[in-house]
Amino acid sequence: MANEIRTSMAAEAAFTTTTASLAAAAGRSSAAITNSNNAPAALISVKITTGGSAPTAGRCYTVYLLRDTGTIASNGWAGTDAAFTASNAPILGTIVVTASTATAFYGIFDTAPFGPLGPTFGIAIVNNTDQAASTTEGDHAEYYNYYVPEVQ
Repeated sequence: MANEIRTSMAAEAAFTTTTASLAAAAGRSSAAITNSNNAPAALISVKITTGGSAPTAGRCYTVYLLRDTGTIASNGWAGTDAAFTASNAPILGTIVVTASTATAFYGIFDTAPFGPLGPTFGIAIVNNTDQAASTTEGDHAEYYNYYVPEVQ
């Protein structure tokens, strides 16, 4: 019988990032995740809730992949939960919003098209919705799931 290659998913884990009150035109990076098992890729799940004023329909939150090789980091990222200004980090994807106040919007993104995660990675989110995000941190969530191909 021929072998099959299946995907093994690791348990979901949270990024450390402060998304509450993320202002319009502002960005925030997560704290670094150490990829100690050298997983080649991850699924990134993001939930962002709009704030007290309706965002402009069709605008978006942009999610970036940040990596650090130990010598060079994407976008000059320091590996901390901090303010972020995009310059050269790859865009994982966008979450497009409607003109709805206090509404949760979701996105799931795959890091595989960007090559191996490397030893350290994180994400950044930039708010391009024209309105601040919800002020309640519990209204937002950012998670990752490593996945690895396995021969069966």
